[in-house]
Amino acid sequence: MIIFDAGTGGGRCTIIDSNGHQLVSEYREWRYDTPTSRSPYAREFDANLFYNIMADAARTASIKAGVAPEEVAAISATSQREGCVLLDEAGRPIYAGPNMDWRATDEAEYLALTYGDRIYEFSGHWPHAMFPACRLLWFRKNDPELYGRAHRLLMINDWILYCLTGRCCSEPSNAGETMLFDIARKEWRWDFIDELEIPRHLLPPVAEPGTVLGGLTREAADLIGLLPGTPVIVGGADTQMALVGSGTIDDTASCAVSGTSTPVMAPVNHRVLDSKRRTWTGCHVVPGWWVLEGNAKGTGVVYRWFRDEFFGPDVPFGAINELVRRVPAGCDGLMAFLGSGIGQTPGLPFPVGALVGLESSYEKTGATRARIGRSILEAIACAVEGNVRQMTEILGSSRPFHMCGGGTRGGVLPEIVASVHGAPVFVNTVEEATSLGAAIIAAVGVGLHSTLEDAVRAMGPELKRVDPDPNDREVYQGVLERWINTFQALGRL
Repeated sequence: MIIFDAGTGGGRCTIIDSNGHQLVSEYREWRYDTPTSRSPYAREFDANLFYNIMADAARTASIKAGVAPEEVAAISATSQREGCVLLDEAGRPIYAGPNMDWRATDEAEYLALTYGDRIYEFSGHWPHAMFPACRLLWFRKNDPELYGRAHRLLMINDWILYCLTGRCCSEPSNAGETMLFDIARKEWRWDFIDELEIPRHLLPPVAEPGTVLGGLTREAADLIGLLPGTPVIVGGADTQMALVGSGTIDDTASCAVSGTSTPVMAPVNHRVLDSKRRTWTGCHVVPGWWVLEGNAKGTGVVYRWFRDEFFGPDVPFGAINELVRRVPAGCDGLMAFLGSGIGQTPGLPFPVGALVGLESSYEKTGATRARIGRSILEAIACAVEGNVRQMTEILGSSRPFHMCGGGTRGGVLPEIVASVHGAPVFVNTVEEATSLGAAIIAAVGVGLHSTLEDAVRAMGPELKRVDPDPNDREVYQGVLERWINTFQALGRL
């Protein structure tokens, strides 16, 4: 299987066989445009450029893996959530924006004040500027010419499949991130769409992940170096795919996907909402299942910022992690509040950034940098645990806890999370859990495995058990409560 993964920081093409073995993964970084004349919070990208970047990654990956075109059983795509592309009637992209496009803050505030509870009930999400519904209203007000030409709204994974097949289709896991989708019925919420006076033709048909969408067009095949007609399978949102790639397909576990942010998801077999509106609820890529979601907010993006600012962007994270490991648990009282957080009731401001308890060392020992680095990882672990507590409260029971994603590499963060959590954490040893999940779904779609359960057994990952350190656990019991209390106090400043 060839999997396209359009993430926040770049595009990836991964080739995975029917036994779940990753043959090669080719990554390309990309950057977004910031059209400040439109809004200081606007972010856009050139859709054609990004598609060509991913096509180049696919060609390179196929060559490196030595895979002949006729050996490719299926192609699928996964992507960052909330990112979307608008097409005109001829199928040309006229706008493409990532989940970081927050231009529609006024529209989000309007929808929250006017429809907030109603939107949460059918979509599982409280209004925020990142959701495509808000962006559509922004374009209607601020760029009516572009809005008038818009014919289709596709999420980024949908758009990739459109480039490969020429067919428009969406699926529940990422359609559920538009704020226009009824997650219980798994269909567009047409009455609300009509009430907002959004044209119905913008929303494409919906199919379940694993559905055969069509065959690869000749134009796409020539560009990528594959055979026309190769089956293209409906994919899904990256976080939910990472759950499948970690074996989290039902209510036997929850999972934290450690990346730019760290969603914490618990699969449920019915729609579960939080009466306090602190969490999200969305559709799983597993038919008949949903996910209850907390989010530790800024996690990997904060640690990367720390690396870039204090060490330099060329310094490997492994070298930094070794310095961080030498700092004792609790960082001698230093706590970081630089973007990691716990789900909050709508209307509460996010806490101001702060380092609390910093005692500067004026000698050039490097110890202060390492302490700050560990305090950031401890903040991530406390935020993850705070979200786990909220979800346990909502569900009424706890679950075994899995982790996957780039933040788990090197092992330092999972060790801290286990000690803060006070129970074992099971870490996915597969480097690209999201791509593996998409490959598992695709393998079932083309009949390589008869059921999803069979595919997970055959292709699923090994999970490494990480136990709490008893001494660190004792320290973190106090640290966790202080961190949560300080987080809440900073929100009142």
